[in-house]
Amino acid sequence: MNPVTQINFISIKPDKIDEFFEADRSFIASATLPKGLIGSRLYRSPDGKSAVRVTQYESAEAHKEYHQSEALQQQIALLRTFVESSTAGIYEEARTTGNFK
Repeated sequence: MNPVTQINFISIKPDKIDEFFEADRSFIASATLPKGLIGSRLYRSPDGKSAVRVTQYESAEAHKEYHQSEALQQQIALLRTFVESSTAGIYEEARTTGNFK
């Protein structure tokens, strides 16, 4: 099985980015990392209008299993209250340059 990466582009409602990041931080602080999740990064745009989440899984099956979990579904429902739109896709690594981790 090959690792997969989910990249999610998120447009945040006006003046809601701090609440979005706080809700996300609270969830991560209280959650146990699920089996198959390698790691995740959340990026914030300087203008406070958008975010990008990059999450890596051990396999497409691990991604699917995690996204079916009740805990994650509840967190997604909460975060949607701060989001205007979100577009996600699954990718396999094609090439890495430099010391990117």
